[in-house]
Amino acid sequence: MKKVWVNDLFIYLGFLVVVSLVFVLGLQYQHFLKEEAIKTYQLETSVVFSVLFPIFFGLLLGLLRFFELLRKSGEWTINWLKLCIFGIPSLYVSLLPLLFWSGLSISYYDLPLGYLVITPGTTAHTISGLMFGFLLFYVIERKIKEA
Repeated sequence: MKKVWVNDLFIYLGFLVVVSLVFVLGLQYQHFLKEEAIKTYQLETSVVFSVLFPIFFGLLLGLLRFFELLRKSGEWTINWLKLCIFGIPSLYVSLLPLLFWSGLSISYYDLPLGYLVITPGTTAHTISGLMFGFLLFYVIERKIKEA
């Protein structure tokens, strides 16, 4: 029993190191992209990265759940209710800046929650991206098939 606990400890510590490295390197790269955007006046790359990085990081955080599901047996299912209620709105809010920078002639007043595009800071987009990425592994379930 103690050996399993020690193995889990090393797995979690290794995962913590990987997550920390991705977080620090991602923030450094985002800072680099912002500096380049200031120099070149090309904001698209910085905006795309700032939208996609939280989604990727949320996926990374939910990866442990996926590995736990791989150990179980049963049929793979998706909790569509959870995905629709939490996933679609969080994806919408996190992708809203891309819609604004896409070049489409859409006013942010025309979009539901469009004011989030012009709010200072990226807190709403970051939290929504993290939530969506994390949720993608938490809507997947494994159910034992009953005979």
